Amino acid sequence: MEREVPMATRKPAGRRRASQARSKATVERILDSAASLIVEKGADAVTMTEIARRADVVIGSLYQYFADKSAINRALLVRHHEEVGRMLRGYLSDVGTFNDFAAGIEAAAAKYYELHQSDPLFNGIWSAVQTDAELQRIDLADTLQNARQLHAISKPLLPAVDSDELMATCALLIQFALTTGRFALAMPAPLKRQMLPIYRRIMRGALDALYAENAHSRPGKNTPRRGREDR
Repeated sequence: MEREVPMATRKPAGRRRASQARSKATVERILDSAASLIVEKGADAVTMTEIARRADVVIGSLYQYFADKSAINRALLVRHHEEVGRMLRGYLSDVGTFNDFAAGIEAAAAKYYELHQSDPLFNGIWSAVQTDAELQRIDLADTLQNARQLHAISKPLLPAVDSDELMATCALLIQFALTTGRFALAMPAPLKRQMLPIYRRIMRGALDALYAENAHSRPGKNTPRRGREDR
């Protein structure tokens, strides 16, 4: 016979939900505090004690949520990836043609570039990534996840293109977009202004090559190539 748990030991569902909500709010406050300190001081200079003080939690409670600063950096990076993923999905939500797909990538890359230039937290997070192998692994996994999303959208539009070639192109376009935003920060102003237009040309060139390959490989390949407005 199943033993009944005494009423006095059961945790009411409402109290459990309230506790979970408070824990989630505390985690977000800790991450927000860490983010603001990273912006002010840089990722390497921030300490757990400073994060606890800024978040208004005792240091012991902070360690209950995060084992060390690397764990906080990981959580910040994952949160960053989720925000960028939502942005990418938004730009690609209404893709119906090849041109829609190319325009969506271009718009998402431009927005990401803008955020890199205007939001110091982006650069604080990436400075932590450069020195942490685990963060680099997480970042690579996110790039591949986003590339798979692009692949799933573009494959029906380019059915004759080799699947691995298409996936590799999607991954490179995402990585180039990330690198362009970060690299531009270190460039003199005249060169910085050229970064996004050059990325657009690289992106369009890569996608146009896939479009031509797809058209050439399909039946009726001798038909004239359509203009961009017809794709």
